[in-house]
Amino acid sequence: MRALIASIVAAVLAAPVLAQSPHTLSGTVALVGDYRFRGLSQTYTQPAVQGGVEYGSPAGAYAGTWGSNVSGNQFLNGGSLELDLYGGYRFTAKKVGLDLGVQYYWYPGARYNIDPGDRYNTTEVYVGVKYDHFAAKYSHSLTNLFGLKTATIGGYCGIGSDGTAATTDCLGTGASKGSGYVDLNAAFDVPVGFNLAFHYGRQFVRSYDQLSYGDYRVGLTRLFGAVTLGAALVGTDAEGRFYRYTPTTTGSRETEDVGRPAIVWLASKAF
Repeated sequence: MRALIASIVAAVLAAPVLAQSPHTLSGTVALVGDYRFRGLSQTYTQPAVQGGVEYGSPAGAYAGTWGSNVSGNQFLNGGSLELDLYGGYRFTAKKVGLDLGVQYYWYPGARYNIDPGDRYNTTEVYVGVKYDHFAAKYSHSLTNLFGLKTATIGGYCGIGSDGTAATTDCLGTGASKGSGYVDLNAAFDVPVGFNLAFHYGRQFVRSYDQLSYGDYRVGLTRLFGAVTLGAALVGTDAEGRFYRYTPTTTGSRETEDVGRPAIVWLASKAF
């Protein structure tokens, strides 16, 4: 369920590297104008370099890894990398598909500003179904969602649009284990070789209703030779004060609302 890349690049993943074998090995590399995950920028609205590789077996089992740079303003104490490890099983029969799996989000070195340092690392299980041009997926966290719990986020009031700390209508306390994300997608081929994709998602954060939000994306991509180029309108209805960050790394820009609407471009190549 990668926000931008997973939905609009997956359709152009290349043929297996292992010729004359039912086993497959495929991957992609990409440059994006902003890494958006579930509508939220993970790079302080700055560009990202991304890539991944996946193995698939004849029986439908698969395993892979995917990585991207992220912002130290959001993943603190040296965090600059997200590395995802995932695996599962896919079944396809004509226009119908089923996908079951587990994904681990790993942020090496990143931790909250609390001794000994709670981590952002998260494990989710997911189930997805597909019919023709339409797909739906649900992801469920087996751990606290990106480290959200009483010790890291409880009582937080957010950051105002002027960059100062808010003091009212603060968050409660509790664990966020058991949070869920609903991911709805549709994709269509349109004239002149373009692909038009629509997405709506809803993130539910257990114990912290004020952090729950919806996100949307409308994207257009086209294959030019071996490279896919595209752009997408991405946005959320997330409450800004809870998804606003102030600079903590050298050379960073001013306070940023990572859920604000934006046009995000991409260039990717499959192999």
